[in-house]
Amino acid sequence: MLGTVILRLLLLTSFVDILADALTEHHDLPLILRYEDSSPMFDLLPQSKGRVKRASYNLPQQKAAVEQEGPDMWNTHIPDDVEEEKENSTVDHQYYLMTIYSNRSEQMNNYWVDIDAMLKKPGVVGNASHPLLSGTYRRAVGAKLTFKFPFYGHMMTNLTIATGGFLYVGDQTHNWLAATQYIAPLMANFDTTLDGSSIVYADDGERFVVEWRKVQLREQHQAGSFTFQTSLFKNGSIAFVYKNVPMNVSNISDEQHPVKCGISDAYLYHHMLMSHGTMSPKRVIYEYHRIEVPLEKVVPDTVVYLEAQPACIQFATCEACSNATLKHFTCSWCHAKKSHGGPFCTDQAGIHRRRQHWAENNCKNQGKNMYCNAATDEEELEDDSSTPASERPSSLDDVIPLNKERKTEKAKSRTDGGGYAALVFILGCSLCLVGWLAYAYYNPHTTSGQLLIKYRPSRWRVPSSHVRYSASVHM
Repeated sequence: MLGTVILRLLLLTSFVDILADALTEHHDLPLILRYEDSSPMFDLLPQSKGRVKRASYNLPQQKAAVEQEGPDMWNTHIPDDVEEEKENSTVDHQYYLMTIYSNRSEQMNNYWVDIDAMLKKPGVVGNASHPLLSGTYRRAVGAKLTFKFPFYGHMMTNLTIATGGFLYVGDQTHNWLAATQYIAPLMANFDTTLDGSSIVYADDGERFVVEWRKVQLREQHQAGSFTFQTSLFKNGSIAFVYKNVPMNVSNISDEQHPVKCGISDAYLYHHMLMSHGTMSPKRVIYEYHRIEVPLEKVVPDTVVYLEAQPACIQFATCEACSNATLKHFTCSWCHAKKSHGGPFCTDQAGIHRRRQHWAENNCKNQGKNMYCNAATDEEELEDDSSTPASERPSSLDDVIPLNKERKTEKAKSRTDGGGYAALVFILGCSLCLVGWLAYAYYNPHTTSGQLLIKYRPSRWRVPSSHVRYSASVHM
């Protein structure tokens, strides 16, 4: 009898472990587009009104993970990502003012750059025949700016030029370049191996210009060649200039490559997540803002000008930060630890690339008692309420788009709290069951003992006609 009880206890323990693993398992985050993939699995931008629907992938809607923070930290307004544009009007997108000049030859003369002539001038750097950008497909090459370019207020000195009609401006290179953190005059499935296609760029210290010259779509090359430029100005403004657009951009297929026009930025957040009883690191990119240029406005002789607006993150001193008066943001100085990059200026919501530093150093509460102290900024602050810096894994895990992120604000507490509660409940039930089995075994004259004798393992039978089967999810 004792051996039987031990066997049943072992079976019960195995069952509890399996059930606990099932309850604590984290659902996968939304599928993501990898730049080298042959088909897109991640639809980041919503379709504009009036745009022709091209491809549908019927991906399951899944909930995205959120940061390890309290729900109140998300009680803030995240700027709208898409607005309807009127002809030649200026629209305020908070970080940028966007003006579209359609069919305006005078604006073309102002913003179109003869890069070949520009490269001949003294002091200009660039490349008119980069071997990795001409005669290739789905390739991205790094380039270094000769000046600091403020993108959403963050000073950039490096970027990546992609054959797919966009620039990647993230801090870390990964395989999901087309997902977010981009400057895209016309992101599409361009192939520079086709006749006469090339990508040239130049930098004169005041602006960085990239031209996609006579590039053709890989699957729709019969439509003709596209020629367009993007210019990054030293003051942070951006210009998209379209010279040759042989077809309606809304009809470009996005089956093999996303089609986007606009800019986007995101922040990287390091998580330490519980998985199978151990803490494992995970890095997630959260998109916090984007601007989409309506595809129907992308026609020949058109200029899209994005005038950069000041952002809190670009102020370098406490005095400048505290005295800043911005239209859309209230700035405050965050006394971050040196190990977290040092002090910086932030908006009250902490929506920028230093989001994790903002959270780990309790900058939300610091902003309520804003003060400037140079001596304090030179020392590491000891803040008991801050979250310990998590271990940095070697590779990125997931990308969370803006529209997915908004739906997850209320899901965090329910997900984590429910998992721990379920685990505690199962452990409690297991202890109670073990105690009952021990009581019944040593007290056979009781009702519990008689019940254990009646349903002892020797009376269990397994039908000889037992059949196992697997149900296919593709039936």
